[in-house]
Amino acid sequence: MSAEPRAEQRPQFRPVPKALKYIFGLGLGARAVLMSSHLAGWLQDRLELASPVTSWTRMTEGLSLLDHGISPYEGDMFHETPLVLMLLYCLSKIWGGLIPIFFLLVDLVTGCLVHEVGTNVCRHLLEKQGRHVKFYSTDSLSLLLTGKQLNSVPRLMLGAYLLNPLTIASCAAYSTTGLHNMVIAGALLAAVQGNRLLATLATAVASYQCVYPEIFIIPVAMYIAQLEQGGRFSFRDPDSRLSLLQTAGGHFAWLGFLWALSFLPFGSMDWLYSTRGFVMLAPDLTPNMGLFWYFFTEMFEHFRIFFLCVFQLNAVFYVIPLAVKLRDHPMFHLHLLVGLTAVFKSYPTFGDAALFLSLLPVWGHCFKYMRNLFLVVCMWLYSIVLAPVLWHLWIYYGSANANFFYAVTLAYATAQIFLLTDLLYAFLRREFHLRHGPAPKEGQGMPILMNLK
Repeated sequence: MSAEPRAEQRPQFRPVPKALKYIFGLGLGARAVLMSSHLAGWLQDRLELASPVTSWTRMTEGLSLLDHGISPYEGDMFHETPLVLMLLYCLSKIWGGLIPIFFLLVDLVTGCLVHEVGTNVCRHLLEKQGRHVKFYSTDSLSLLLTGKQLNSVPRLMLGAYLLNPLTIASCAAYSTTGLHNMVIAGALLAAVQGNRLLATLATAVASYQCVYPEIFIIPVAMYIAQLEQGGRFSFRDPDSRLSLLQTAGGHFAWLGFLWALSFLPFGSMDWLYSTRGFVMLAPDLTPNMGLFWYFFTEMFEHFRIFFLCVFQLNAVFYVIPLAVKLRDHPMFHLHLLVGLTAVFKSYPTFGDAALFLSLLPVWGHCFKYMRNLFLVVCMWLYSIVLAPVLWHLWIYYGSANANFFYAVTLAYATAQIFLLTDLLYAFLRREFHLRHGPAPKEGQGMPILMNLK
C-alpha cells in the first residue's frame, strides 16, 4: 500500500482574492442586467458603440442571409470576417441564448488576459530594473519601482476593463469589438510571456479581424528577440534579426492559414474586399466616432484617393520612429500602438479605446510626469456625454447639424492623442531622470529644460 502524501507535498491552491471576486461579480452583473433590459436594443444601434464592421444589427443581417443560403459578402451590408460569422451562426443554431453568454464570456476572458498581462509586465519591469540599476544615477533611487508599488496594478487593470462603462455598454450592444479586444489582449500576454507560437497566432487573428493590428507584429517581434537575447536587442545583431524574421514569418504563416480557412465556407475570396477592403477604402460615410466620415463627405472625388492614403498612413506611419526610439521598451511601444490604432482606424468605437485605457495602470509610475491629464479627462467626459446628446439634436430635433457632432468626434480623437503624447513624454522623462537624476543640470549649473520633439 502506498503511503499517504504528507501535507507539505500536497498541491497548494491560492484562493482568489476578494477584490477580484467583487470586480468579476460587478462587471458580469452589470453586463447581464443591461443585456436583459430594454436598453439593449437601443445600445445595439448606437454609433458610439457599434461601427459598420462590429455592429450586431449588421451581424444579424449576415446571419439571416447565410440562413437563406446567400453569401453575406455579395452585398454591401456585412463586413465581419467569415470565421466570426460562422462561429456566431453555429451558436445561434444551437440555442439563441448562447449569444449573450458568448459575449459575456468574451469580456470575462479579456479581463483575465488583461490581469495576466499586468502581472507579467510588472514582473518584467522589476527584472529589467534589476539589470539596469547599475546605470542609474545614485540620486534617482527614489524613482525605482518596488514590488509593493506594483502589487495592485493587475487588479486595477482588471477593474479598468470589466468595470469600465464603455466596455459594459459595448458588451450589452453585442458589439464584436469585445472579440477584437480579447484577441489583442491575448497577443499582449503571449508576447510578454515570450511564447512565439501563441503570439504570432494572436497577432495574425487580430490582423485577420481588422487590418490595423498588422503593425503589432513589430514590437512583438522585438520583445521576443529581446527575451531570447537576455534583455539585449540590436537591429545590427544577426541573432536579433533572425529572431525578428522568425516571428514575422510565423505571423504571416498563421495569417495565410486563416485566409485559407475563410475560403472554405463560401468557396471564394470575396470576403477580403468586404472586410479588409472596406476598412481600407472607407466607402461607408455613416457618422461615427472616427475622423474619416465628415472629411470625406466634403471631399472632392478626385482628391479622395490621395487623402485616403494620407489618413490610412496615420495609423501605421508612427510604428517605425517609435520602434527606433523605444527599441529597448517594446512592450510600451506595443501599448502605444494599441492606442494609435484606436484613434486613426476608419471605423472606431468607444470599445476600441477601452482596451488602451485598461492598460494604463501598468505605467502608473509615470503619471506624475504627465502634464495634460486633467485636460484629457475633461475632454473624454465631454465626448462621452455630448456625443449622444448632439446626435439626438441633429437627427431627431433638427436643431443642430453635422458640425456639432463632428466637433465631439474631434474632441474625442484629440483627447486620445493628448493622452498618447503625454504618456510618451512622461515615460521618456522618467527614463532620463533615472539615468541623470531627478534634477539634472547643464554644465553651468542651470536646470535642463526638456521638451518632447
